[in-house]
Amino acid sequence: MAGTGVAGATLRRTRARLMAVAAASTALVVTTLSVEGLAYVNLDSLLQGAARFYALLVLPVSLIVVCLIVAALPRIVTINLAVFAGLLVVAEAGAWMLTPARPVMRGEPQTTGAASFYVRAPVVGYVMAPSAVARHRRTVGDTQIYDVTYRTDEWGRRETPTKTGAARASFLLFFGDSNTFGEGLSQTETLPYYAGERATAWRPYNYGVSGYGPAQLLALARSGRLRQEVPEPDGYALFFLIPAHVGRVVGSSTVSTGWGRHFPYYEMDDRGDLLAKGDFAHGRPFTTLAYFFWTKSNLTTYFGVELPLRATAHDYWLTARIFKESGRLLAEQLHLRGFAVILGQVYNDAQRRVIQELREALAREEVASLDYTRLFDARDPRYRLSEFDYHNSAEVNRIIATRLVTDLGIAR
Repeated sequence: MAGTGVAGATLRRTRARLMAVAAASTALVVTTLSVEGLAYVNLDSLLQGAARFYALLVLPVSLIVVCLIVAALPRIVTINLAVFAGLLVVAEAGAWMLTPARPVMRGEPQTTGAASFYVRAPVVGYVMAPSAVARHRRTVGDTQIYDVTYRTDEWGRRETPTKTGAARASFLLFFGDSNTFGEGLSQTETLPYYAGERATAWRPYNYGVSGYGPAQLLALARSGRLRQEVPEPDGYALFFLIPAHVGRVVGSSTVSTGWGRHFPYYEMDDRGDLLAKGDFAHGRPFTTLAYFFWTKSNLTTYFGVELPLRATAHDYWLTARIFKESGRLLAEQLHLRGFAVILGQVYNDAQRRVIQELREALAREEVASLDYTRLFDARDPRYRLSEFDYHNSAEVNRIIATRLVTDLGIAR
């Protein structure tokens, strides 16, 4: 009996100490949020001052959770949770050791005429510096993939040279990411360039920016800029889409914790109306922070698990609605003969299913699409920059441009 009483007293003292630690940690968290405001809790705050963020929030919150669990749950449950945590640590260490070393890509555009080729910008996240010249040399280990020069015009678009000859009275606007921009390719190897070569009465404009997605198109359309940037009276607007763009719309764990944390974040209400919610870092701070910690796991890296695990019907609908609204706004600013989404290359069955879902969602929203996923075998090395870099090669751009101008009925 005396032993039982001593054990009970010890347990009570232990629980009291745990509750005291939890209370002190809670006080620290409350004080931090009172001083900094709830807006302090976001990925930018963590990345800009990691030690402070961990000391004031991450560590105290972790202590609160651990102390409350140990104090409140039966001892056997606590022991089992401790064993599970230990196994998880071992699994993380094993995944770290077993994860094969991947080739490291090096090299970003180095500019003359601007401090940086990519400039932080509100709403869209970043833009390319206007009137800039950048040399882009990229290597993987000791292997050089490419060495090219990029030039931007006064509006920050990649320059697209055209041959002299017949007057170009109409426009071809190309939107998209690095495939549209022509990463790793010269000025005369991009999709807009080849389209302009084959449609000599049309002036091509390259609005592609590496890393962009459909949300940037909507943000640009809402800005109303195009009226002053495109002098031709009429033409077509085209967006080159790949399966990864759905992740850029919804802010997947890879996108929203990396280059896209300041990308436009759109939600959709029950009626299908689009609502601008800022960016992923601030518009949904807790989700993005959770994604950040997820990406730091060796286990998730080893198994290649990205969140969300799969795109939903709502995600495809949201993407299609963004395109529909973009097309409507572009038509208000410019005399469009048409707006279409080019469905680009796929590399496996999973990506093909994504494209199929997108095609159907676009059709339901009455957005025109051009399916070019079977124009060439994307697995053929000729159609990408290298075995390490899957960006479109110049040959792919020739093939797509030839088919595109034929489908639009604008070939010379």
